[in-house]
Amino acid sequence: MSGETQKLNQVNDSLKRKFKDRKLVFGSGFVGAKVVFVGEAPGQDEENEGKPIAGNKAKLLHQLLKTAGINKNKVYFTNVLKYYPSALKVPTAKEIKSYVPFLKEELKTINPLLVVTLGNMALNGIGMRQPLDNVHGRTFNLGSYELLPTFHPDHALKDSQIKKILELDFIKLKKLLDSKEA
Repeated sequence: MSGETQKLNQVNDSLKRKFKDRKLVFGSGFVGAKVVFVGEAPGQDEENEGKPIAGNKAKLLHQLLKTAGINKNKVYFTNVLKYYPSALKVPTAKEIKSYVPFLKEELKTINPLLVVTLGNMALNGIGMRQPLDNVHGRTFNLGSYELLPTFHPDHALKDSQIKKILELDFIKLKKLLDSKEA
């Protein structure tokens, strides 16, 4: 087991201790990933499958990765919240904040070149307090990685305009990745 995998297991164990009353869904993917996708929170599909992104959202995300020429097996997926908050309840700012230290530790362990936030809650969880509409598709240097905020695939499944924007953002992601690896 690599040191990074061990460290991630420690982060997950800390989460289990702090949130023992919740069914948690941890991040997954390639531990040495150059790109980490940060979603908002698991939904019913994610909780059922135990994956940070599942169902039609995962299909769309994998399609976007394939179109952009990014290997889906070489990226890492996680969420700000690690549990399904239920369709009836919007997580409070305090709840979201309670998961942020774990997300930061997870990112530090993976040590990606690029972090792509999917949706407003993910953007806020990373520490940017700007509306996604104002910043999507732009890059921001956050020290050890570049941030590329974009829309959540769930939003794109419901709105064809958002899907087009998401496709363009993924093309930009591929260009960024290529420039970082050059």
